[in-house]
Amino acid sequence: MNTLHESSVSDHDQAVAQYYGEATPGFYIRGWNPDHIHFGLFEDGECPEEGESLADSAGLARAVVRMIDVIVAPAAIGAGDHVVDAGCGIGGTAMHLVKTRGCTVTGVNICRPQLEIAEKKVRDAGLDDRIGFTYGDCSQHLPFADGSIDVVTNIESACHYGDRGQFLREVARILKPGGRIVAMDWAQCDGVPADLHKRYIEPLCRHWLIRSLESRSSYAERLRESGLTVIEVDGFGGKDEGNIRLLEYAYRLLFMLWFGGMSTERHRMLMDQLQTLSMAWRDGCFELARYCAEKPENT
Repeated sequence: MNTLHESSVSDHDQAVAQYYGEATPGFYIRGWNPDHIHFGLFEDGECPEEGESLADSAGLARAVVRMIDVIVAPAAIGAGDHVVDAGCGIGGTAMHLVKTRGCTVTGVNICRPQLEIAEKKVRDAGLDDRIGFTYGDCSQHLPFADGSIDVVTNIESACHYGDRGQFLREVARILKPGGRIVAMDWAQCDGVPADLHKRYIEPLCRHWLIRSLESRSSYAERLRESGLTVIEVDGFGGKDEGNIRLLEYAYRLLFMLWFGGMSTERHRMLMDQLQTLSMAWRDGCFELARYCAEKPENT
């Protein structure tokens, strides 16, 4: 299935892959969570306190797994289902689904260093008979036959894609009739005025290697345009707001290093990333959006 030539990958998608290849071992695995590099959903008292190691936090570990469970619930994944995890990161979602749903999973990722980490994790867990990975650019092509996949998952990945419309058309192509995509993504809030878009969203996109952000309404439209039936597009009712605290905590930690003269250019870039994201989120211009859509039975 590994048929993509890297020379055909756009400059944008190559830049995203390079960033995550460099940032994953340190910032994400050692600075966030060793298995999941996405945001979490927190219960009361679960969000780590300032000074607590996020990578060692039991509360954050529960929150990131809870996020997966809430996202995939509408797909009712079961034993025998073949799931494609598009933008699979370091394999945490794939492993959780196999362990809890009894399915098989194929992860697709454009970032080779993340794939290497994911493959080792799966081998070490003895799950390589039920989880496989393939290199691919989800912005261009999903390397699966038409109508062959039961469920597609996509968690905090598509915001970086160079062509989300093409991604969703590929999802519609590979899903079986009645198959579903369940996803969560970064989004701008609907109705953000032009001045606030310029103040918050444009810097966020620039610093995080994002061409543009969808909103809930634009995602619903893109799903319909791809030929999928929208089941739901929603948020998380405030249970994701603990992530803002963690972003701000990480920013303050990096600022202290910078102020003390121990910062690097990488730290400076991370500070800009964390600040633009937390400000847009705190001031009501950014949100996490989840959606579920289905391929019509008569397709």
